[in-house]
Amino acid sequence: MNKKKYFVEGMHCPSCELYIESQFKNIKGIKSIKAENSTQTVILEIEDSIDTEKIIADINKKMKGSGYKIKTEIEKKQSNTSNLPLAFTLALILLLLFLFIQKLTIGESFFSKELSFPIIFLLGILASISSCMAVVGSLVLSMSSVYAKEKVGIRPMVLFHIARIVGFFLLGGILGIVGSLFILSKGIELAIGITLFIVMLILGLNLLDISTFFRKIEFTLPKTLSQGLFTRGKISNTFTPILLGVGTFLLPCGFTQAMQLNSVLSGDFLQGGLIMLVFALGTFPALFLISLGSKKIAESTNSDLFLKISGFLVILFAIYNLLGVLIANGIIPPIF
Repeated sequence: MNKKKYFVEGMHCPSCELYIESQFKNIKGIKSIKAENSTQTVILEIEDSIDTEKIIADINKKMKGSGYKIKTEIEKKQSNTSNLPLAFTLALILLLLFLFIQKLTIGESFFSKELSFPIIFLLGILASISSCMAVVGSLVLSMSSVYAKEKVGIRPMVLFHIARIVGFFLLGGILGIVGSLFILSKGIELAIGITLFIVMLILGLNLLDISTFFRKIEFTLPKTLSQGLFTRGKISNTFTPILLGVGTFLLPCGFTQAMQLNSVLSGDFLQGGLIMLVFALGTFPALFLISLGSKKIAESTNSDLFLKISGFLVILFAIYNLLGVLIANGIIPPIF
């Protein structure tokens, strides 16, 4: 057996690991594969009789347009920092715009202990067209391709999207109930708020791609909980798209995890459910286009400037949310 490590260009989060590994599934000659986001590498075990370079070329062709590329040599990533000032400026303008709209429509303080629904919707949009949701896009695209070949119409994909949206609402509501059971004091509420800040901060820094250090401390669910989504079995089964739609709630996406923590912080079934519902609706347009077979939205994930704007937005929203938590707990006085 030939076992070797390769550099993967374009990896940004744990979901990338699932996506990369899924592209090698069922390829003749590959005995095992393990992708590592922390080092931006993939370890392949290939049979000696197989042409390794041909396999790599085939996989790169398969992943073309998704923002990833397997390279035969380990490289030291050189991040492009020249566009950071522009990305920060645009992100700051977007944040101020959202805060201004919130002030006009709600008329309350800029800051609250929970992210507003317009901001949650924006985070859903950012998630759906960033590499952090590539694994969901890959799942949707592969499902739609199978259904197109089987000529079963759009019903399975409609079921998938409805189940995903409804599932996010119900599971978000359950997290809200969990929050109501455990948020017994201001101290616990503050701890969850700070944890949410840390999760979003790490997510934003990884999107900026200026250091590999934070890749090693990301909070993720065990891979085994989400890998099953790519073992579809009889995909034409009526219940399969429903189960897959609900199952995307468990994918290791930093955006989703931040919203899940926000649902817990709400301490209420309806509020927690609405947080996840609005987030899922934000991700819907891009995923729906992918369902129709459009890869153009995926190609935008290769935009370094967009990822950096997203990174700064997430960091700014994290700071915004932390200030709201600190104000709500009386640690700092109200601002504005």
